[in-house]
Amino acid sequence: MIKITKKFYPLFLVVVFLLFSGFGCKGLSQTELQATKSVELEYWTVYDDVDAMQAQINNYRAQRPYLTVTIRQLRADELYPRLIEALAEDKGPDIVSVQAKNIRSFQSKLATMPSSVKDTTITVQKNVVGTETIVNTASINLPSVSQIDREYVQTVKKDVIVDNKIYGLPMSLDTMAIYYNKDLLDRSGVPEPPTNWNDFQAAVRKITKYNKETGQLIQSGAALGSSANIENFDDILYILFKQSDVDFIDRNGRVAFHVVPSNLKSSESPSTGVMSFYTDFANSARDTYTWNSQMENSLDSFTKGKVAFFFGYSYHNGIIKTRAPQLNYGVTPMIQLNAEKPVNAADYWIQAVVQKSKKQNEAWGLINYLTHSSKAVEEYLTATKRPAAMRSLINKQKEDVDLSPFAGQLLIAENWYRGKNYDGASQALGAMVEEWLNTPITDASRVAQWQQDVLNRAASKVNQTF
Repeated sequence: MIKITKKFYPLFLVVVFLLFSGFGCKGLSQTELQATKSVELEYWTVYDDVDAMQAQINNYRAQRPYLTVTIRQLRADELYPRLIEALAEDKGPDIVSVQAKNIRSFQSKLATMPSSVKDTTITVQKNVVGTETIVNTASINLPSVSQIDREYVQTVKKDVIVDNKIYGLPMSLDTMAIYYNKDLLDRSGVPEPPTNWNDFQAAVRKITKYNKETGQLIQSGAALGSSANIENFDDILYILFKQSDVDFIDRNGRVAFHVVPSNLKSSESPSTGVMSFYTDFANSARDTYTWNSQMENSLDSFTKGKVAFFFGYSYHNGIIKTRAPQLNYGVTPMIQLNAEKPVNAADYWIQAVVQKSKKQNEAWGLINYLTHSSKAVEEYLTATKRPAAMRSLINKQKEDVDLSPFAGQLLIAENWYRGKNYDGASQALGAMVEEWLNTPITDASRVAQWQQDVLNRAASKVNQTF
């Protein structure tokens, strides 16, 4: 047994303090002190599950106690103007979630991903005399263009890589499916959700109900046919056009749905058929009439049990369960016109670093962990019940009852818009739908040309946003 005399007692206390104090300023070299200097990151997000994100950030910080991350959740419509305002005052965030459709409108405000970052971890290990603080700094390689092509579903590469530079990565990726009200289907004699468009139309006819005195709709078969009051109506249009072998966007990234094949007349254009199929659900002169522009938002109508079929993404699931916990509903994959050439739309958010950030190294390190660490990504997706962007996780998600309708479509999902003003493009498509619904011409011989003009005008406006 070692005996400590009064003469050496003060020195003994100092040694014990250094050994057991853990991470701190004492006992570290100047290089280690600089590497573990306090860093604060501000993270702006929109639809991401903040609690699930925070859990993974806490895991990341366990070995990086010098790092503080403040998450701020904003509405989608306020993100860009708030960012512009903050950057003008040099008070912007370090990390921001950007919708894939808006990545090019944000491009000038974002930093490009470096090939690597310096990462410093701190661990406290026990030894025979107490504890030892170990500071380790290493260079971490970030995903390359070829890795993204190999490890993520195809649309990610097309969206996040611009001029061979990477602007961020997603934690998840969503696909469109069809939500259906089981009770409305049962009461209308529809035993199963339809698996083809003909059966879908037949089911809509059975489910739709009118007020016998006023002729007004009191129960809708599907939320389709209009624009402003239908969630993601433009993605639905994209799916319908692509299923009909009409290029919504051509290989040069320009709108092509207005182009009439050289061997066809305007009245024979497949685009005319697609537009009529879609808008007939909101055309009171058609037997599939079931919806109109005066009705409330499609999601609200579905949660209130007023509409049988709602076209939505997996994130709508949480909203529906919160607003209508007693609603008896199911989810089925998107109906395909040709099973050999399936089509779906992608809707997702990319985690990116703001160009003006003075902490880009730490910001990219965190994004790499949240979006590319298989363990972190899988835990986040499990907690949020969201579909994966990484290919390695898709098969497992297909076995999940809640996720399978969405996960099974991930490999063919595509983001259709890669311009600089998505809101403007969507508004142009909305105007196209409303014009189509309100054709002022009664002369049948002139309708085809008028409809072609509607397509041309919309295409011109959308192309101006690229």
